[in-house]
Amino acid sequence: MIELLIVVAIGALLALIAVPSFREILNTMRQSSALGLLMSDMNMARGEAIKRNTRVLLCGRDNAGTDCGAVTDWRVGWVVCTEAAAANTCALATADNPNPFVVRPPLDSTLTLTASANTIRFNPNSSQGDGTTAPTVALAGTWAGAPTRTISVAGTGNITKQ
Repeated sequence: MIELLIVVAIGALLALIAVPSFREILNTMRQSSALGLLMSDMNMARGEAIKRNTRVLLCGRDNAGTDCGAVTDWRVGWVVCTEAAAANTCALATADNPNPFVVRPPLDSTLTLTASANTIRFNPNSSQGDGTTAPTVALAGTWAGAPTRTISVAGTGNITKQ
């Protein structure tokens, strides 16, 4: 019986050591996954602008998830869509052109995602916006010691992460 209690105590001690490490691994994986998804959507938006020969927007979504919201806190999710005649809004969907063509749900509550602009616009020549500003998006975690990952889009449309 004493041997069994010692084995259980050792097992409990190892579990206490492993649980915080496992939680940190899960948080880091959530952050890496969200960063990869955002990078993928940015590259897709740039490619769609070239393919469709029209401006394509990547922006924080509105509550309905059908258009760009006037938000720089993209934790609410984001959309990728073709731009309407009115700046920074998604064009209406048609049978041939569903719009927005990507709608991402809100992020996990352990993550924060802030952008320096409401909208990132890719032009048909693959450049970004007006070419003079370089919007950035910062993805951080709410846990202790969480790194902040930054994605920036150059005026040429080049997307880099740091």
